[in-house]
Amino acid sequence: MSDLLDEDLEFRGGTLQLSADNIVPESSENNRNSITDVAAKRKGPSNANPSVLSGADSLTSSTSSFAVDARTEEQQNAAAAGAPATDIQAVFPRYDVPFDKENIKDFFTYRKGVVDTAIQECITVLLFPEDGEYLGSWLLTEITLWDNEKERIVLLTSRLVMTIKYDFIAMKQLDFKKTYLDDLDTIVIGELVYPPSSLVPRLNGIASGVTTVVKDCVIDRLCRRPSHEDVDDHHTSRLFDPKYFEPRERHLRGVRLMWNKGEPLPLKTVWNPFSQDVPFITFASHPIFWHKEGTAEEKATYDMETFAVKLQRAIEHMPSSACCIHHSPIVIQSYVGVTSLLHNKTGMGFFKVRGKFSF
Repeated sequence: MSDLLDEDLEFRGGTLQLSADNIVPESSENNRNSITDVAAKRKGPSNANPSVLSGADSLTSSTSSFAVDARTEEQQNAAAAGAPATDIQAVFPRYDVPFDKENIKDFFTYRKGVVDTAIQECITVLLFPEDGEYLGSWLLTEITLWDNEKERIVLLTSRLVMTIKYDFIAMKQLDFKKTYLDDLDTIVIGELVYPPSSLVPRLNGIASGVTTVVKDCVIDRLCRRPSHEDVDDHHTSRLFDPKYFEPRERHLRGVRLMWNKGEPLPLKTVWNPFSQDVPFITFASHPIFWHKEGTAEEKATYDMETFAVKLQRAIEHMPSSACCIHHSPIVIQSYVGVTSLLHNKTGMGFFKVRGKFSF
């Protein structure tokens, strides 16, 4: 027990730790090679602290074997839709997709025209000619230092990235922050992972398992008519299947923008959940991306990958930029994460209808 506590309570001062030994997915191999070649020709070696940017001792062994990207899976499902089903197989919850179709309808941003109106307002009010050429806008999920997910509008120009906190109920902007591309020294694109000593995957598995058993297995069985399937041994054994409670990684890709020169965060920032001096921003795709019905162009507003591609192009067109672009796992330095688990499971960082209230 003492060994487990020592391992879990081990302090890590690095802001970001990346594995240089992990295998990059094939889907990004060509893009990675072209980006790194261009970056290498334009600038010399990075002066970042190698101990901060490496991090081979901080990644789990599963970082190179995450779930298939949602868009690839949709294509596979569409191809298999016409094939007749031969066997009835156990269908486990999709832990790699944030929220479900029913819950996503409670988001105010799911309503038609809300996001477009908010983005257009932010562009008109907040962007000025000196901010550079407008390149694009997105509704993404920001993941904070303490692993809390928050809904943010992101504007990209040829000079900066603007992150906007917007009230989608009152339809007004609350706060915004500008990050200039010239200040960036590192951009990381990859899977979001936790350190091996983190309890977050275990707690996430327990929470997801309890939710699945109570909602999908108990409540649904009580609310629907009994059938011959309910007495089948195969379906009965699924009620408390241990797979529901297995540790759950995020199975989510993200992009992190850094301007700390590879230096670790000071203690006053690491241990202050209200600190505004965190020298990096992490974005992931908005949950609506997995549930939005429409063309790829319509879903691109919620897609982190589209934002990352345009951000790379903006960096490439800046001769004065010395920013390095890495395709590696992004380590979220969260070890217990009880508060962030409750925050993210309940969607507190998103404007939603919550029963008789909306916030």
